[in-house]
Formats: sequence, structure tokens, C-alpha cells
Amino acid sequence: QLRAFYDLGLWDLAPLKVGQIEVVPRDVFHALFEPRVTFPEDKDVVIVRVKALGKKDGQEAEATVEVIDRPDEETGFTAMERCTGWSAAIVAEMMARGQIPPGAGGVETKVPAPPFVEQLRQRGIEVTEQVTVK
Repeated sequence: QLRAFYDLGLWDLAPLKVGQIEVVPRDVFHALFEPRVTFPEDKDVVIVRVKALGKKDGQEAEATVEVIDRPDEETGFTAMERCTGWSAAIVAEMMARGQIPPGAGGVETKVPAPPFVEQLRQRGIEVTEQVTVK
């Protein structure tokens, strides 16, 4: 649905003359859109659930990993800021320590999950993991 705004040019950065003034379409979009979708009294929650089917020890199994996070009232960080910011910081630290090999690649193959998850937990982000053998 947001594609229509893009197609209309409302995300363009090049100034556009409207009457006697120049406006940046993206600035107009933000001025119109943001007040209608921002609710400061509502607190955000991040919920991510990943289910995977496979085998464990030769038997059919289902693994579920769930991340739940809420805003941090002490720092003022929203749940989304915490989950995106801390994740990026953890990966940067792991790269600096040489825990992530150099070169391009997907996060799912380059970032070792156990130390990454442990770092999330140390920052108060709830991560649960469950494997059920069927």
C-alpha cells in the first residue's frame, strides 16, 4: 500500500515548485503522514517468532525461537530502537573482536547465534528457544 506514495513521487527529495514556493515532496509526506500514525501514549512491543521444521538426532523436530521486547522506561528507548540498535551494536562488537569472519554474507550464516543471543539477553531482551522432537 505504501508503494502508491512512492509511485506518486511523495518520497522524492528533489524540490518541487508549488505555486510560488519550493517544497520537498518527502517533507510534505512526513508532515501529513506522521501525525496520523504516531501515538505517543501507546508503547510499542517487538514480538518475533520463528518456527523451523527439521530433524534432530534423526527424528522429526520443530524449533521455535521467540523474541519479545518492550520499551525501556529508564533510557527512553522504544522496543524497536532497543532491538535494532542493540543488534547492530552487538554485531559491530563481534566483528571488532574477530568473532565474525570478514567478507560479505548473510547474517544467518556469518553471525554465530549463541554469543549473539547471549548478548541480547545481557541487554534485557527476552529470547526463548524450544525444540520439540516429534
